[in-house]
Amino acid sequence: MVKISAYIVTLNEEQRLGKTLEALSQVADEIFVVDSGSTDKTKEIAEQYGATFLYHEWKNISAQKHYAQELCHNNWVFSLDADEVLSPELIEEIKQKMQNPTADAYKVLIKDMLPGDQKPRRFAKTYNNLRLYDKTKSNMPDDLTNDRVVVGEGVKVEQLQNIILHYSYISLSQTWFKLNMHTDELVKTAVAQGRHYTHLRLYTEMPRQFLIYYFRKGYFLNGICGFWMAVTHAYFRFLKIAKWFEWRALNRQK
Repeated sequence: MVKISAYIVTLNEEQRLGKTLEALSQVADEIFVVDSGSTDKTKEIAEQYGATFLYHEWKNISAQKHYAQELCHNNWVFSLDADEVLSPELIEEIKQKMQNPTADAYKVLIKDMLPGDQKPRRFAKTYNNLRLYDKTKSNMPDDLTNDRVVVGEGVKVEQLQNIILHYSYISLSQTWFKLNMHTDELVKTAVAQGRHYTHLRLYTEMPRQFLIYYFRKGYFLNGICGFWMAVTHAYFRFLKIAKWFEWRALNRQK
């Protein structure tokens, strides 16, 4: 059976990390938790589940994950977030696949879990990301982009059939803190790539994004929780653009 290394980046994840590591340890032969300065019990929880815990100064999300990837001793690696839990079915599927891999990388469906959910809702927000891969053929780059694996030329990618459960929501305070930090990273990326936003986009982004999240993405199906989450995501879409205009104004002053 092919051995798997796994890596997770953290910052104050004591509420969710244990559940994540409990499931991940069933498929990974080694786990690295790369932390950027937690002040809670993240370190103790990581070590409780046998993970190697290291501090690494924060630069950006892709740099942090690239550093974590390079720590892994095995060629096959699994990139997981601290708020994601492998479903029991996915654990068994990975074990079977790694007996004789038929691809160089695998994509996994990731489904959002809202407060009180015991299983994903019928229209839960779903992502499909490449998470399990041979790092000699694909790579998590350190290039100020989003944290997405870049697939090498000629790499065969297959789809796993079972899911990761995404427990992104703890509280509105935690969500706003996380998204506020994320918009800082997005502005840095926009500036580095020379991206430009119009005043029309600034004025219309929040109502437009609310309609997209609430109706097109089906948040209206999730009751009052869906409403406040749609408002939250719409606001932070707006905030990214507002911060870009702020950056431009401050740099004009300089």
